[in-house]
Amino acid sequence: MTQSLALFRRYSLHFWALLIAVALWFQVHGQGEGSVSLDVPLQVHGLPADMVIVNDFPDHVRITVNGLQSRLKDLRQLNLSIPIDASDLTTPGVVERAPQLSSVSLPVGLHIDKVQPDRLELQVDRLVTRSIPVRASFELPEGWQVNNVSIQPLQVKLTGPEVWLETLREVGTAPIRLALKIGAFETSTGIESPSGKAIRLTDGNMEISVKGILLQNKTRLMHNTLPGETL
Repeated sequence: MTQSLALFRRYSLHFWALLIAVALWFQVHGQGEGSVSLDVPLQVHGLPADMVIVNDFPDHVRITVNGLQSRLKDLRQLNLSIPIDASDLTTPGVVERAPQLSSVSLPVGLHIDKVQPDRLELQVDRLVTRSIPVRASFELPEGWQVNNVSIQPLQVKLTGPEVWLETLREVGTAPIRLALKIGAFETSTGIESPSGKAIRLTDGNMEISVKGILLQNKTRLMHNTLPGETL
């Protein structure tokens, strides 16, 4: 009896250590493995300051993550992103890039199994600045017109991809809505954003001064007047 008690005391620490290890293993692995799919934002790194992406580049990719169920449930709370390396792009053109999955930091026990799309096309162009003529844009009801329009400044500087600015012949003001009062007018407005999200006004605070004469088209009004009515 004394010998048995001594043996129990001798190996009790080993027994409890083994029991705790088994309990921890079941706690971690007992739920098994699974997978989850989620959309993760893309982040382009290293693109030179004088270059810009001009194609319809996706903002997100869909990844499938496999691993322990206990870790997967907290995956959506992580601030994940997928990097794209563009540091070697120095001239305009089209290139393909694969998402850098190895740079994504995941909890132990999880790994990315699939990414869609797995190849991404980048079309890049050089950023340039050009002086573009300004055109006044009016919103007037039928029967009204503007004559003797003058604009200051006559041109504005826009910064954007060279391929887009080469074909841009003029840029319109924001729509001008005038009080319907015949005679001279003077107003100020801004520039309507050109199509293409990468084109911007170099001086973002610039205002365009527009002068002219607002007239009512009498000929059109006479044609629209019923017999017996007067203008």
